Amino acid sequence: MPPHRKRSRTGSHQDSLAGALPGDQASDAIIISDGEDEELGKEELKLEILQLEQRLEDQTKRTKQYEIEAVRYQELLLKCRRSAQSARDKQAAQSQQQARALHDGLGEVQDMAGAIETTQSKAKEQIDELRKSLEAERQAHAAAQHARKQAIDTIKDLEASIQKLQTELSSERETRMKLESLQASLAREQAPQTSAVPPAQSGASPSSRADLPVARPYTRPARDPRLAKRQAPGPEPGSCIFSEAYVSLKGMPGKHMDPRYHGWLPYDDAFEIKDSLTVLCDGVGEGGYRSGIFARKLVESMARPVDMLGDLFEKLEYCIQRMRMPQPSSYHDILELASSTVVALQLKPGRDSDEIMIDALELGDSQWALLTLDASRRRARCEYLSPPRFHSPHDNGKRPPYQAGMDQGHMRQYRDRKNEILQRMYARSGDIIVAGSDGFWENLGSDDHARRSALETMSEEVLGDFGHGGFVEGLGGRLRERTENRMDRSMGKKDDLTLIVSRMTVSRGQQQRGVEVRMEGLSEGDCDINLDEVTRGIAKYCSVRQRVHDRD
Repeated sequence: MPPHRKRSRTGSHQDSLAGALPGDQASDAIIISDGEDEELGKEELKLEILQLEQRLEDQTKRTKQYEIEAVRYQELLLKCRRSAQSARDKQAAQSQQQARALHDGLGEVQDMAGAIETTQSKAKEQIDELRKSLEAERQAHAAAQHARKQAIDTIKDLEASIQKLQTELSSERETRMKLESLQASLAREQAPQTSAVPPAQSGASPSSRADLPVARPYTRPARDPRLAKRQAPGPEPGSCIFSEAYVSLKGMPGKHMDPRYHGWLPYDDAFEIKDSLTVLCDGVGEGGYRSGIFARKLVESMARPVDMLGDLFEKLEYCIQRMRMPQPSSYHDILELASSTVVALQLKPGRDSDEIMIDALELGDSQWALLTLDASRRRARCEYLSPPRFHSPHDNGKRPPYQAGMDQGHMRQYRDRKNEILQRMYARSGDIIVAGSDGFWENLGSDDHARRSALETMSEEVLGDFGHGGFVEGLGGRLRERTENRMDRSMGKKDDLTLIVSRMTVSRGQQQRGVEVRMEGLSEGDCDINLDEVTRGIAKYCSVRQRVHDRD
């Protein structure tokens, strides 16, 4: 074959390939040189064609994939448009609902504004009425102040009269004492010299002790039957009372008591048990004999009926205020520094016919406990034991107990602590109350846990020995024996010891008589009096009186 024809054929084939391929791929065609062999050229041409077809097929697949992805992207675009449209629709609906709610709220606010205006008008009317009533109260208060001034003037007149009467009474007492001393001196002059006090007892010569009385233990003086008070009627049916009680009193061993102020009683504790009231006061030792006098005066004042609607703390304040009424100057000098702890228990009807409500005043380290009994099982349980209440420690490390005193500052500091001092408990008819001074509780056990355990153990023993009927006296006797033995053996605290064991009862049917109290500690053998100390006190008292008499 001529070479020009070969070139033309080759050129035509290249032209056909260039027309079949795209413009960017036509440059990839291989131009066969004129010097190659025809067969070899055909083989290579076939290979090139196959490669081109393979490339074309790959390109087609890619194009299809692109088309599929484009369709998918269009579907995603449609979904996004639809979700955006639905979100816009929901937002528009919510906006419409909010607009409606705001419109409704605006209507309610307008209604409330109208109601407020109406209320304001009514309030103005009420304020006018209150102003009128306040003006009337002011006028009534002015009238009351005028009446109060008149009452104060009347009271001052009465106080002056009382002071005059007290002065006359004191002069009469002095005259009586002078008369008694004259009678005693006449009796000593008429009596033989051997009737004086023996030198072995007094430690001095008979001539120096002949004018002194001989100390003797306390004996309760006999009362004139004409001065006896009329027996008060018993409690009403349905009221809560202390039906029986056991009381034990014992003074601290070796304690010096001045007979002028203590009346031969060797302790600074005092108590009173009435139908529905129990009061126990323990004179604080820092006040000396003054605290004992104050404790007895306070118990006497608390036991009197008071026409007031306050709680026990307010009654205590009122009684102390009543004790501050005009008295001789010596009375205030004695009680100026006096103070006492207080435990007061008031019984009231409970929520049902068999329940008893106990209002308790707990001021100081004197404590009380509530015992419940199960006689069938011989079980006793201490439901409540009041904690001792003390102030913060002083610089010397001592913690003084809460205490009441004649000074107004004593009670003012406890007004904010009424929730701590006033307690309310509930009990059943037949339950037991155990109250005592700090001398009793500290000799019963070292802490509250030991005291609870001792009360429960001894109560169960007494239930087994005496039963429910003799429980009060049996428990009181055993508690007294335990505490006094510990104090006498120096195993506990040496202090005045007062114990009260009483039973609470709801009165039934007809009126019952008042509480039956069995007392121990007032007989001659139970009074711990140091006769030598008392004799020296009497001698000092007589010498002072003699110097005052000589000076006058």
